[in-house]
Amino acid sequence: MSEITLGRFLSLLVVASTMMACQSGKEDVAVSKTPRENGTTAVHSKPAAPADAARRSPGKPSAPINIDYEIMGTPVIGVPLSINVTVSSTLDQPITVNYRIIDSTSLMFTGAQSERVSLVAVGDETFSAEQVTVIPQREGRLYLNVSAEIETEIGMMAKVMAIPIQVGSFRPTPQVNGELITTDDGEALISMPAKEE
Repeated sequence: MSEITLGRFLSLLVVASTMMACQSGKEDVAVSKTPRENGTTAVHSKPAAPADAARRSPGKPSAPINIDYEIMGTPVIGVPLSINVTVSSTLDQPITVNYRIIDSTSLMFTGAQSERVSLVAVGDETFSAEQVTVIPQREGRLYLNVSAEIETEIGMMAKVMAIPIQVGSFRPTPQVNGELITTDDGEALISMPAKEE
């Protein structure tokens, strides 16, 4: 092979291996509700296991942390609500967990609730559990933000999750811009004609 042909061959080989490496497993979150003895329900969240973890993209690394949660009971306005947060990692390092509420008019912490904790796995456990108590201030979909940080070989890495809390049955209705029309085929469309000024 000449130098030009060998160079093209090597370039094609690099491109092909890069394309094969870009195939990645899909990460989903499964949410389930289980009835409890006292008539309330507990909401659980667990990430679904990837179909083939070995085929993940070698691109941007993600933090070796998993965050799961369980909402204890039924959220009610003005009543303290407990959320069990479980943080696990493949590394044997302390994990710093931060709890944050973006909209203080919708959700607030109780007076004794710490907003930053350091978790360490005990014994042979690969996870640490923490109970967070919040007080819903209104109906609708509210969010508690959780971030977890861990020191790795390549530096500090973090994972962030927003825990949804549904209070009551109130769901905001989205505003419709334009006019809702139905075509001759029965298909619903939103007509947004241009406005002349």
